[in-house]
Amino acid sequence: MDLGTTPGVSSSLYAPVTSGPPGLPPILCYHKVEPRLELGVTRLSPRRFTRQIERLARAGWRTLSLDEVLACARGERVVGSRDIAITFDDGYRGLREYAFPVLEAHGFGGICSVITDYAGKLNRWDVAYGGRRFAHLAWRDMHRWQGKGIEFISHTATHRRLTWLDDGEVSIELARSARAMRDMLGVNRHVISYPYGAHTARELGLASSEGYVAGLSLAGRWRGDPMAITRRPVYLWAPPTPGVGLLAPIEWLGAVGANRCAVGTSLWQALRGKRTAVGSYVEELAG
Repeated sequence: MDLGTTPGVSSSLYAPVTSGPPGLPPILCYHKVEPRLELGVTRLSPRRFTRQIERLARAGWRTLSLDEVLACARGERVVGSRDIAITFDDGYRGLREYAFPVLEAHGFGGICSVITDYAGKLNRWDVAYGGRRFAHLAWRDMHRWQGKGIEFISHTATHRRLTWLDDGEVSIELARSARAMRDMLGVNRHVISYPYGAHTARELGLASSEGYVAGLSLAGRWRGDPMAITRRPVYLWAPPTPGVGLLAPIEWLGAVGANRCAVGTSLWQALRGKRTAVGSYVEELAG
């Protein structure tokens, strides 16, 4: 049972280096940007998110495109002193109202991962903390923002923890998501954001065999593999300049702990899947 990659807390984790793995810029990972309250830690209020982006812009940070991030990961591009990348996992609908317009207003771009089976639907794959459900971006929303600096990548088909699935199930998740991204958005170069950031060498190999050219992880140590590009989660306790300020090491420790706690959602998914399977079997016998 894998809970994700091994965390690191080095202050030079994202700095350009002259030996060892290529350097990465700070890569932030947001989830929900919503005015509605919930009991989880991944939601930021629109006001807090706006303040963070404003501070980054005032400090002279510049967002990188997906191509630029991949070039850094491959050692083809030197990371600038004010380079940063902003990503969003899960593709929640609130981003179209409260996050994407803020990025656009400051000349920033973003990279958003999509749970393809849930595009335009409620997040029934997740635990409803406090009884709240949140909608995901519809394909038409993604079409609209594709031409405005937002790039979309895969977050698998159903957001199941890949490390808990067999090889065939992982391949189905990856292939189905890639097909949807191609058919609905015209995306032909596939990048995967691993659900919960969880992966081992097996998942990296399976993703590569399914045609993915890179992968994004969470709260792990960067080891120079473009199939496991690590990012810094931004949770509700993040400081005004997330991932890059003086409090970044402390913020990193909190993010690592929170990311490990996300295993609860995976357990809930697994138990629900077993109940569904038992129900289907009972119906089959009754028929």
